Amino acid sequence: MALPKDPRQLMINLMYLVLTAMLALNITKEVLTAFMTINGSIEKSNGTIIDKNNAFYKSFDDAEATADRAKVKPYNDKAKEIKAKSEELYKFLDTWKEDIIAKSGGWDIVNGVKEIKSPEDINTPTMLLVEQKKGDEIKKRLTEFGQFVLQRVDNPADKDRLAKQIPIQIKDLPRTEDNPNGDWTYGTFHNIPVVASVAMFSKFQNDVKNAESMVLDYLASQVYLKDKKFDALVAIATPSTTYALEGQEINTQIVLAAYNKSVNPGMSSSAGPVQVKDGVGTLKIKASGAGPKTVNGVITIETNGEKESYPYKFEYTVGSAGASLQLDKMNVMYIGVDNPVTLSASGYNIEDVTLNMPWAEKASAGKGKYNVRVNKQGTFDWSISATGRGGSTGGNISTGKIRVKYIPAPTATVGGIATGRMEAAKAKVQQGVIAKLDNFDFDTKFEVLSFRFGYVPKNGEYAEVENGGARFTAGVKAYLDRSKPGDRWIFENVKAKGPDGRIQTINSVTITLY
Repeated sequence: MALPKDPRQLMINLMYLVLTAMLALNITKEVLTAFMTINGSIEKSNGTIIDKNNAFYKSFDDAEATADRAKVKPYNDKAKEIKAKSEELYKFLDTWKEDIIAKSGGWDIVNGVKEIKSPEDINTPTMLLVEQKKGDEIKKRLTEFGQFVLQRVDNPADKDRLAKQIPIQIKDLPRTEDNPNGDWTYGTFHNIPVVASVAMFSKFQNDVKNAESMVLDYLASQVYLKDKKFDALVAIATPSTTYALEGQEINTQIVLAAYNKSVNPGMSSSAGPVQVKDGVGTLKIKASGAGPKTVNGVITIETNGEKESYPYKFEYTVGSAGASLQLDKMNVMYIGVDNPVTLSASGYNIEDVTLNMPWAEKASAGKGKYNVRVNKQGTFDWSISATGRGGSTGGNISTGKIRVKYIPAPTATVGGIATGRMEAAKAKVQQGVIAKLDNFDFDTKFEVLSFRFGYVPKNGEYAEVENGGARFTAGVKAYLDRSKPGDRWIFENVKAKGPDGRIQTINSVTITLY
């Protein structure tokens, strides 16, 4: 049976590491671009796995056409069933990608390149997949496919082993404040942008093709399992993931297809020693150095006193962990008030992530949340650090700059107006000058310290009185009480103090009585 000579088992299980980082309302262009890049890599990987699986199907057909037909046909029949089911589910997931893109605005052509028109749109995926419960159907289809391929494995021990290894592992998520029921659909699709949902569906397609590939590997190994001699061999290396963060461990299974458990081949790799037991080799790699990696190796087996060698190769990518800082109210910080911020981090527990702002005072407000107090104006550096795996202290995983400003000046008013006409009877019952800042996201209170009152009678001489505090003093009230329609009041040199401690001279108020 002629099996593929250059297989690459590419399993991508990265998307769950970054979903929480994308819940921020202000999604940066760099993050959107990163998801586009990741999606392109996954789709390229999917093409490689599809080619490998097609080579397996051709090998089964070629073997069934030989004298080994009776031995091969039962396994080839199972392989054809898996192929049909896999293609059906793959097209179903493809339809979802196109549907989400279409409902979010479709495609744009930018400099001759086809791009998603609204990659940052978080409403369309949430509406379709969470609110309309379509994500539950996706969960059901993925779960059923995982069960379907495992039903093609006869040996209970092998079925249990593959059930733990196939990448389709659909389980309810841990319960959180945002997701109290631990709902898989909500935790997977809620508030993720269109480009992230497309990458997520590409990842599901990758899981489907990898699960298909793993069971095909198993079926191929069963064809000549009871034979003492092999007429065709292929070396297959299967890493648990093809994308890892620095410090993560990558478990890689390396097998000789159609192997015999009584034979332990010699196995070597460019990434370290291979442990061989019952004909199966396990290679453990410590991910380091961000970027694509290639591992080459050789499997050597002795047949009839002669040694034969079979080379293998697989690839994986090491990514670096990252974090982001989100200002919950505005894109700057203000002196004198609590500035709420939220941290997001990929590849780390949020409890292990720390916000560093030596120029500010910060108080924890929950997991990944802080209230920050600042006391000087300017542009300042911030950084996010994290405790590394194994308890080691990691360096900065994200840095940036933030602007700090004084709170804007409030508006002085009397009776709710800053300038204009007021009925004399209503004007005379006013108690003082109020300073207020409208349309500002922070809760701010201003104290009026003093002002100068100018009385301009319609017929008579101008008079003025200095007033301490916000409430009208007796001197001011004397002029108010004798005022008549046609008179004007001027409140000027109004001094107010805000939460940031500054004393400011704010606008004058002019009122004409009628």
